[in-house]
Amino acid sequence: MQYINPPSKAPKNVFHKIFYSNLAGHEIGYNIYLPPDYENSNKRYPVVYHIHGFTGTESSEIWPMEKVYYCRQAITVFPNISLPIENLENFPVESMIIQELIPYIDSEYKTDATCVGREISGFSMGGGLAFYYAVKYPELFSKVIAYAGTYHHYYDQGFITVDADPEKALEFCDRILNAENHSEKNILILLNRNADKIRNTLQIELHVGTSDVLYCDNEILHLHLDSLHIPHEYKKFDGAAHELDKIV
Repeated sequence: MQYINPPSKAPKNVFHKIFYSNLAGHEIGYNIYLPPDYENSNKRYPVVYHIHGFTGTESSEIWPMEKVYYCRQAITVFPNISLPIENLENFPVESMIIQELIPYIDSEYKTDATCVGREISGFSMGGGLAFYYAVKYPELFSKVIAYAGTYHHYYDQGFITVDADPEKALEFCDRILNAENHSEKNILILLNRNADKIRNTLQIELHVGTSDVLYCDNEILHLHLDSLHIPHEYKKFDGAAHELDKIV
């Protein structure tokens, strides 16, 4: 496992850094984009946390995401969370991000350390995590953008929704909600519980390609958000597969 993965070449205003995680007992790498006027300004900046996809690192998505963060008046943080690939159950990624990384970034950089000033995004596995954290911790985030989010891990139905016919999304949604047992991470149940907290307060964007194996995963989530009257943008990219650069 590589805890620290600096890019061979970084976009302008992107810097590779490290922070110490007590939970991991190790230094962890992250990349951070600082707006062009950051050093010469006294103002505080909104901050976006972007979580990479499965098999990625802190450096794997700094280039595909450049068109999003470039010249934005917002700090963007790309943490390395690749540890759970080898040890899914025992490394507390959620606690590291919520309890360690966010407070660390707020203490080290000129951030707007409020819910209004904090967003989260992610791709694939990271998109599912970003959406889950935004719904679970509505007091922390004002916006979430999930790029081709992986949600079947939160549906308690194995992999049956992966590469499934999107026309079956409503059927799957009913099946998930009517299942006898739900884990505490079931995203549809969590949405039911926190709907009033996020409705009209959390900005939600879901991006997915129509040729993505996770298209049905995203259709299910979109239909459930609609059923709860939770406003969101659902952006479908015709013909795009599981490719971040095609859906940003």
